[in-house]
Amino acid sequence: MSAQPVGDVSIASLLFPWYDEPMETTPFDLTPEQKGMLASLSRETGKPIPALIAEALKELETHERAGHPNGERHAGKTSPADARPRGASLPFWQRFLEVSRRIPDEELDQLPPDLAAQVDHYIYGTPKR
Repeated sequence: MSAQPVGDVSIASLLFPWYDEPMETTPFDLTPEQKGMLASLSRETGKPIPALIAEALKELETHERAGHPNGERHAGKTSPADARPRGASLPFWQRFLEVSRRIPDEELDQLPPDLAAQVDHYIYGTPKR
């Protein structure tokens, strides 16, 4: 899908000045999986792939430098969770998985067997279907 020209300038060029700039080639290749992930994220978010890569690199830089004065590396002495920047948070689904693993089996056994099918009944009190 190409941008529609307006006069001799594309709409994309007006919104993103870097759009028509030639891209530098990189000395490394992305795997098909990585390319697919970038394409999918680009479609879902509406962000161009270069912007997604820039965000990811900025987050990686923040993560790598967090808690290490003068850019010192942790040399494997801390876990990745310990190295996480204080202000950064995991996506909701990852936090949910981490927390749900700590629920004792005895507590899970007390949940109604039809909880998924009747969630509205158990949360909002609506009649069972």
